[in-house]
Amino acid sequence: MICLEEENRAAIHGVVKFPDGCPVKDAVVKLFEKESKCKLKPITFAFTDECGQFLFGVDSCKDYVIKVFFYHPEHMPPSPPPHCKKDDNDCDYKEYS
Repeated sequence: MICLEEENRAAIHGVVKFPDGCPVKDAVVKLFEKESKCKLKPITFAFTDECGQFLFGVDSCKDYVIKVFFYHPEHMPPSPPPHCKKDDNDCDYKEYS
């Protein structure tokens, strides 16, 4: 007979999908611990499998944020227009995501 001790384990599991519902293979999923309202501490990362799934073992007493990164030209928005610098002091720019 095997006796197992009770443990407090928790996990974050999810599936990454394209807007059309197809799973995203090989996306990078990053796990951050939320240290304060505006501060995130990177913990680890994982790649999604062929079904778009990922899994992290976590401490149930902490708050976490996940971010997903993936590049595929077919699923990218159009590129923004280029910005032409007028001179070295020109720092007018827009960020696109």
